Amino acid sequence: MTRTLFALNPGLDRPAIAAALRAHGRVQVRQFLHPDAAESIHEVLSRGTDWGLAGAATGKSGAHIRGPELRAMTPDARARFGLEAGQSASKGDFGFLYAQYPMVEAYVQGWNPGHPLDLLLEHLNAEPMLGFARDVSGIAEIIKADAQATLYAPGHFLTVHDDTVVEEGRRLAYVLSLARDWRPDWGGHLNFIDDDGDTIEGFIPRFNALNLFTVPMRHNVGAVPPFAPVGRFSITGWFRDK
Repeated sequence: MTRTLFALNPGLDRPAIAAALRAHGRVQVRQFLHPDAAESIHEVLSRGTDWGLAGAATGKSGAHIRGPELRAMTPDARARFGLEAGQSASKGDFGFLYAQYPMVEAYVQGWNPGHPLDLLLEHLNAEPMLGFARDVSGIAEIIKADAQATLYAPGHFLTVHDDTVVEEGRRLAYVLSLARDWRPDWGGHLNFIDDDGDTIEGFIPRFNALNLFTVPMRHNVGAVPPFAPVGRFSITGWFRDK
């Protein structure tokens, strides 16, 4: 029997979610999707995604290496790519390194027509999901969602930033977490950071949990240590008003 790719949990308590988001600017919604949908997306991410690599370092815009290009790189070239991102983070500058499949770019450029992640992007931009985002955020201007699939493996990280890109109309950030049986020692938490640099709240990667937070808000993704398994899968992006 074919599983459903995307369906919201019909039991979501929207007023409670909206109240938490209004009070704190962030909320984690557990069991967000129907269980079959969560399993379907996890299957796609763990077995059916041609992962590339995303990285950014001081003085450079973010770069994405597609899966075929990544496989063709020498080990030294891969190491240099990661080293530059790490050196940026060591200086306190913005940097990141993680496996990525850029869903919007892949969809628009027709990388894999009919791929489940293309269909998932369409679901994220259909009324059930956009209506949910508008309902719980109170942001009536939300008109679309962008998305990327991400995989944080050992050595991957995302340093502190607040998601502000005015020209993109980012209003509400989301992380649909699909990490199964993740342990606190494995890092990869979505951490919210105050002006003094303290972590005021952190969400562990969970299976079938949607993290929402308003933009701007300072946050990072904690580094994944060398002993962690590969498995911090998620779909991330922003609900936008333009």
